[in-house]
Amino acid sequence: MRSRPVLVLITVASLLGSACGGAKTSDTNAPGSPGAASAKNVSDGGAGAGAGAGGATTAADAGPPAKPFAGSAVEATQLIGAAVDRKTADVQKCVAEYRTRKNLPHERVTISMGIDQEGRLLGATLPKGKTDSALSDCIQAALANAPFPRSHSGVISITKSYEEIVQ
Repeated sequence: MRSRPVLVLITVASLLGSACGGAKTSDTNAPGSPGAASAKNVSDGGAGAGAGAGGATTAADAGPPAKPFAGSAVEATQLIGAAVDRKTADVQKCVAEYRTRKNLPHERVTISMGIDQEGRLLGATLPKGKTDSALSDCIQAALANAPFPRSHSGVISITKSYEEIVQ
């Protein structure tokens, strides 16, 4: 038996500037923090003669790939869905661990994920206020490097359901 995503529900929560102006404290969270862990800045020779001014530009180029920009809410939700689908195998491992831990071998598991307008994963939760920190942490780790788009659409919430398909 294999698990695959079956249902995708997408909602867009648009943040209006004047009504929610004081709630933008999440924008101060490290917009450049993942740049330190880069595998592109590798040297084979060890001849340090060319590492002067060129080193600064290669350090900037060696950061994580730029996140795509979505011009509309529809485009953002399509790009988010595609990014989650690329990481399906990792998310399914998290779902399988959750099912094993909760003794729910064939139950449908629905997960809601929130992505902010800077393309950062805000969190992953179960519906109806249910919480499982191990599942949430696993999904956040699985989707940590997913190329979620930046947009002007505010916070976008996407819900995916995973269920067992008997063949």
